[in-house]
Amino acid sequence: MWRPFEIHPEVPAQGTTLLSLGYDPDALAAAMANLRRQAASEGIEFAPRSPESLLANTHRALAASAIVQAEDPGRFAALHHALFQAIFGELRNVGDPSVLHGIAAGLGLDPAHLDAAIAAGAGEAALREATADAHRLGITAVPAFVFGGGEVIVGAYPTEVLQQAAERAAARV
Repeated sequence: MWRPFEIHPEVPAQGTTLLSLGYDPDALAAAMANLRRQAASEGIEFAPRSPESLLANTHRALAASAIVQAEDPGRFAALHHALFQAIFGELRNVGDPSVLHGIAAGLGLDPAHLDAAIAAGAGEAALREATADAHRLGITAVPAFVFGGGEVIVGAYPTEVLQQAAERAAARV
């Protein structure tokens, strides 16, 4: 089950640069290149990123995802995929309400309803609970996978690694 997790809640509404996270620029560039290679090996295309690339504030997008997951689960996977593509494939600022509106509308979701639900605090409880659970499990990055028995895998790993973890979890049942 997907859970929303805000890694950098300190990111301002307009976003910031990856460099502002305080990482060494060369180490950050190497990590981004490695992530692109790993993604490509799984058939996922990531846009090139540099230390100066935008780090979006994802709070509204995560809240919207939690709302859609609860209210319209049949459309959740499409929204999740579209947000992932916007963030990693297109480097779009999903913290910008107009970007989120466009993504939602493109999937047949009502942006005005999402705005009203977000303003009313919908999605916040799911976001708080998932973040608390992530911290309790020592999760500090995404993707993160939690398997039965408590095994946690954090980071981008080949499919085989995740399959092996799932097999170990199934063997414990």
